[in-house]
Amino acid sequence: MMFNLPDKYKVGKKIPMKDFIPKEFKPDIKKKIKDSVKSVKLSYQIMGEDIPSLVNEEYNCQVIQFYDFELADIKKATFIANLYQEIIKSPCVLRLHDNSNEAYSFALKRLNQNDRTQVVVTDKVVTALYPIVLPSSDKNTLLRELAYDNIKNKDDKASFYFEMYLRAYVLTNDKVYANAKSFLSKPIWYSMSKLKEVYDLLCAVASSKEKVQKSVTNSEKMQLNQEIRKLITKLDKI
Repeated sequence: MMFNLPDKYKVGKKIPMKDFIPKEFKPDIKKKIKDSVKSVKLSYQIMGEDIPSLVNEEYNCQVIQFYDFELADIKKATFIANLYQEIIKSPCVLRLHDNSNEAYSFALKRLNQNDRTQVVVTDKVVTALYPIVLPSSDKNTLLRELAYDNIKNKDDKASFYFEMYLRAYVLTNDKVYANAKSFLSKPIWYSMSKLKEVYDLLCAVASSKEKVQKSVTNSEKMQLNQEIRKLITKLDKI
């Protein structure tokens, strides 16, 4: 069962690949998908208004979908995840697996302001690979942290999904900030503004650390490290 979701959201519907590959895709991309994906199943779908929908200028969040992708080789997980997060318009969780390993994909989306029938993916995360058969404490932590009953913010479906996304991001990028995992048990999860603040700061630290790796001059490195220290001080205070 994926994230201990209530049975009322269970779908378990296998999706024919011919219906799941956009017709406008070029032949080489279609072939790559067919070679990579053995089967797709819509496992769960959070619908109805127990968790209210959010429809406004920026979001059309009426359903959260959970898909199961069986792959020929887990090495194709990131390619397939990034592709299908763009194709599937609703917020969704993709479980991607071959016979040995699995990974989970999440993405933040908003409506395209030029064409509101389309979405724009703004952020995405694919977890580390977890073994399917062997015990994995990292996988157990992910499944526990993202379990339905552990998600605190059920104000609306967008908030619910953002919390799942942020928990996955923290667990996948815990090296970005030494105390990242401490946020999982802090009383921040009921406040969307607080969650966005944490996420923006973590992303800023990650981005600055990447720039340090690429920077050439010492003065540039010093400036970036100073910026990182400021960001970490802000995170420490939350």
